[in-house]
Amino acid sequence: MVSQSFREADAPRTTSNKTVNRIASPSVVIGLGSTSCQIARRLDDVSTGWTFSDRKSLGFLYMDTREATRGEISRSSRFIPLTLPHFSNLRDMRPWITECVPELKNLSLSREGALGTLANAGVAGRFNYGNLRGHIDATIEQVCPYYEGVTYLRIHVIAFLGGGTVGALPVLLAALAEARGTSYNFSVVLHLVLPQRGMSRDPETTYPLQLRNAYSTLQFLRAASGVAVGKSEHTGKDSYQITVYPDKIIDAPGPHFDVALLHRSPKDSLPVQRVHVARILEGLVADAWGTGQDWWARYHETMREANNNADARFGSISSREVGLLEGFFVQTAKQYLQNQWQSRL
Repeated sequence: MVSQSFREADAPRTTSNKTVNRIASPSVVIGLGSTSCQIARRLDDVSTGWTFSDRKSLGFLYMDTREATRGEISRSSRFIPLTLPHFSNLRDMRPWITECVPELKNLSLSREGALGTLANAGVAGRFNYGNLRGHIDATIEQVCPYYEGVTYLRIHVIAFLGGGTVGALPVLLAALAEARGTSYNFSVVLHLVLPQRGMSRDPETTYPLQLRNAYSTLQFLRAASGVAVGKSEHTGKDSYQITVYPDKIIDAPGPHFDVALLHRSPKDSLPVQRVHVARILEGLVADAWGTGQDWWARYHETMREANNNADARFGSISSREVGLLEGFFVQTAKQYLQNQWQSRL
């Protein structure tokens, strides 16, 4: 596991100086879910004070099952609504549905979002796959015109692990894998926001469900990075398949991400959480100076030493989160089993 110290005091701050270029490597920032879209929007707003060259080297893509998110971002931003067709139009169960749920009655996606259920977003992501691929290509071409893999491009994906919309993450990673295999060459950085009991609306009911979503998603990411589930051994098998609408099989070869950073808010506060993650994200995007430049240099050195060790692609940028990953798996498993036991009494 990679861990680096990144103090908020070291993070770049907004400045009116529009003559200093902050970005060396063009970046695309993708917000998956309402919490993540709000974090991405903070960077979008901050970067308005950057140079024209920096703004041209930075693109944003927003995805959510919640329709209201469209009105919370700028009108010029690309927004992908993860919607479903009317169930009455689905006369039979198709593979892009059955990969997530056995029956349509198990789906409950609404205008209010994924409702904390991974399957809702998983099916919606598969249904909107064509739209997703088109927006990925368009955003990359906007940031890197005539891109031929010469410029080093990074794609930052933000996702709240406890939410339901993170269920579309396997679809998003498959779309990025397909894009990389056809026309582009880029690295992927995952920013995974952890659920916290003190920030849950109902700690006794909602928080265990958030832990379940986080645990399931992290186990998928471990398997997708070549780690044998339950054994913590590196197998080297990092490919998977998904079926998308209309019954198209997508091969998703790895590596799916270069590093997955776990983010934990220093306080049980949604505003603090968004600012905390947005500042770290800003530092990593602004890689031409300061902390971001130093962190990327240390990261590449650390990864060379890690080789193919299990969970080497998971890390954090805060001293509070060092060693968090292994303990988090144990904690979420115990919490989920305890909740299942109590619900059956």
